[in-house]
Amino acid sequence: MLWIAILAAFGWTLLQVFLLFLSTQCIFSLIEFRSETENMYQKLLSNLIMLLFYSLFLLPLISLGLFYFAVINITGWHKLEPAIWTFATWCGVLFTFCSLLSVKNRM
Repeated sequence: MLWIAILAAFGWTLLQVFLLFLSTQCIFSLIEFRSETENMYQKLLSNLIMLLFYSLFLLPLISLGLFYFAVINITGWHKLEPAIWTFATWCGVLFTFCSLLSVKNRM
């Protein structure tokens, strides 16, 4: 069980590094993001998109920490649920980020 946990931790680390790389690529979508003439709704949408962008960097690190905390003295694989839910939250944030960017571009 220990070797499987170590290999799972190594694989999870590689996945989170890939997610961080993918998060850095989202910065290219923010080029020419803000315009000078924004109404209140567009400013609110811009601030929400920036908040989602910053959370794309934090969630993989939180997920990695939760995974390692669960793997240290693992007795069952059900202890990995918080890390997996954090990964699912990252996927949801990425989808919301891309959706709101497309809405902002249409405005």
